[in-house]
Amino acid sequence: MSKSNSETLTEVRGDLVLAALCVGQFQAPCQIEDDRLLVRADEILLRALEALGLSLAATVGIFTPAPLFVPETVILAQVSRTVDPRRVATHVSRFHGDEAEAEDEVAESET
Repeated sequence: MSKSNSETLTEVRGDLVLAALCVGQFQAPCQIEDDRLLVRADEILLRALEALGLSLAATVGIFTPAPLFVPETVILAQVSRTVDPRRVATHVSRFHGDEAEAEDEVAESET
């Protein structure tokens, strides 16, 4: 590991799902590993992680964060390469009382 590429990071251990959700709320870059997360954290994020009872430690290493998002063009390219067309079925459920209210509103607007 070369020193020029190393930086001081915060190592987060504990409930990593909870930690990842917290880091995501702050939209902070995060390196995901099997047993820890590495983040570039400001003071506010550090306080939030501590408040959740997570274990924090300073560490030095090379930071390779996970992408924050996938560009729409990448998703569209992947979908266009699929051989089998994907079918999506949706169903909107309503409380039956909603239908009666909607019919009453239509009847009132017609009078």
